[in-house]
Amino acid sequence: MKRLILAPHMDDEAMGCGGLMAKHPDECVVVVMTDSGETRAREHAEAMKILGVDGSRQLGFPDGQTPQHMTEMVGAIDAIMAELKPDELYLPYPSLHQDHIAVYEAGMRSCRVSMSLDHWFPPSVYVYDIAVYDVNLYPTDLRWNVFEALTEEQITAKEAACQAYQSEIPTEVHPINSVRQIAGALGQVRLVPYAEQFALVRTVRR
Repeated sequence: MKRLILAPHMDDEAMGCGGLMAKHPDECVVVVMTDSGETRAREHAEAMKILGVDGSRQLGFPDGQTPQHMTEMVGAIDAIMAELKPDELYLPYPSLHQDHIAVYEAGMRSCRVSMSLDHWFPPSVYVYDIAVYDVNLYPTDLRWNVFEALTEEQITAKEAACQAYQSEIPTEVHPINSVRQIAGALGQVRLVPYAEQFALVRTVRR
């Protein structure tokens, strides 16, 4: 199993898929689309170390300006998918941040059916929840319908990975400080201790 996670910024991957990565570290590759600066790059390296994920790439598109680079982003994602041939692709929820919307759109365009022989069509596509923006404010038909059960060890790793991004924590009252509580609420109503939520866009069963 190969899982490709596209993150608009360094920290989005930990908040949205940190538990999944802690659960399947050898199956995950993270691609960060924007240039997040040296401080966050160091924090990102520490977060990946905590989660046990070796595969991480940075594409360096300008932070906050990804909508102007849609063609280049789609081409870059196409090339990475052709190289890695992931079974599952994880995209950020297209919330109110322009980079999140643009990376979601670029990822979906890379999932197209193409006449190119080397184009990779990922069998399963998911959207992950970053929990920073109120998703109810953004109109979409996406629904949280897949829940990844997490153990105490996995949620602890996710929590530590999120805390590695100290430069991104503006106040004590912030979603990045509440990943355990959020995962606990998601899990316990589904009879597991903790969970992450995803929206399944499509899956091809073979």
